[in-house]
Amino acid sequence: MKNAVQFGAGSIGRGFMGQLFWEVGYRTTFIEARKELVKLINEEKKYPLKLLDAYAKKEIDLIIDNIDSLEAGDREGIASALSKADIIGTAVGIEVLQLIAPSIAEGIKKRMQINPEPIDIYLCENTLEAYSILKKAVLDKLDPKTRIWAEDNVGFVGMVVARMVPPSNDRFGVEDPLFVSADAYHKLPFDIKNVKAELPNISGMKPVKNFKAEFERKLFTLNLGHAILGYLGYLRNYTYVHEPFDDKFTKKIFNNVLSETSRALVKKYPEDINAREQKEMIKDVNIRFKNPMLMDTVYRVARDLIRKLGPEDRLIGSAKLCLENDVFPDNIAYVCGAAFNYDYEKDVIAQKLKKIIDKIGIEEALEKISKIDSSSDFGKKIIENYYDIKKRRKDWIR
Repeated sequence: MKNAVQFGAGSIGRGFMGQLFWEVGYRTTFIEARKELVKLINEEKKYPLKLLDAYAKKEIDLIIDNIDSLEAGDREGIASALSKADIIGTAVGIEVLQLIAPSIAEGIKKRMQINPEPIDIYLCENTLEAYSILKKAVLDKLDPKTRIWAEDNVGFVGMVVARMVPPSNDRFGVEDPLFVSADAYHKLPFDIKNVKAELPNISGMKPVKNFKAEFERKLFTLNLGHAILGYLGYLRNYTYVHEPFDDKFTKKIFNNVLSETSRALVKKYPEDINAREQKEMIKDVNIRFKNPMLMDTVYRVARDLIRKLGPEDRLIGSAKLCLENDVFPDNIAYVCGAAFNYDYEKDVIAQKLKKIIDKIGIEEALEKISKIDSSSDFGKKIIENYYDIKKRRKDWIR
């Protein structure tokens, strides 16, 4: 039996990677910081996964077994597991990569000594720079001889995660604390140029030559689409992500925004993204976002507002993509205006932004947070939309 090591036993670790490894017969060892979760995995040796299939319109129940777990602080145990692994995955969050680097370095040292076979670390971190961050952090902890070996035999491979894993709740009637529910999406593109070992024979894992193109396509299609539904959905008094699809106004903005970014993506990456494939991706996103079984809230997809209004993230980043490719982001500017109006009272970051705007005004807030010149055509459009939405939103309450 082949062995997989998965750093992170959270929503993506159990809700996606665990399934992919299980489907092809791997035994998976989860590395996890939460001691109670480690204890539960080792006691149960399995967990239930419910897939919410938007295409089949049904729930699919799986039991993922052949698993165990190690605590994140068990350096010796982790090193032993990594030395024997056939594949390694991470889903820990970009800020935690530095913390797991010492354990990975120890594992590489042991592997070089007892099992000097090439190995790849597949990163489900949804950040373009994740692979380089972890690679540097790991290599910096290796002695010169081991570092040379690692540079030739250890791949740090970025992946683009598009499966949606909203928080599991009591509505399914499952009391198992290991239970996770997820969208049934099964594709996982990865950066072929950084692979060192043999390609894994895992259904859904798809090699891509231009990882940046694939990453931006996901960010400016799926992530941007979520933002539209989160911010406009909230302002138009919806609770769940699927509900705004019955709202003609929101659906029109949604379609127009993705049309803007699609034209820009195809123009920027003509060898990697074609119009037909992009159209199919938007069709898929529509079907999955409309899936009422997910019960994903607008509040969840709208969270972390200030980061999402940052200069390179889904909102402003998509606008820059358009401007650089001769597409004026008129509809994106509308969604940005909606995002600056997002003020859900239980969202700490949204309330922080509201206070910033109240103190310094929308113009200065736009320049400070999004690094957009408020006197530029795009900046002026955001501000115009901000005030228009602020005035009109009371009429949207049903």
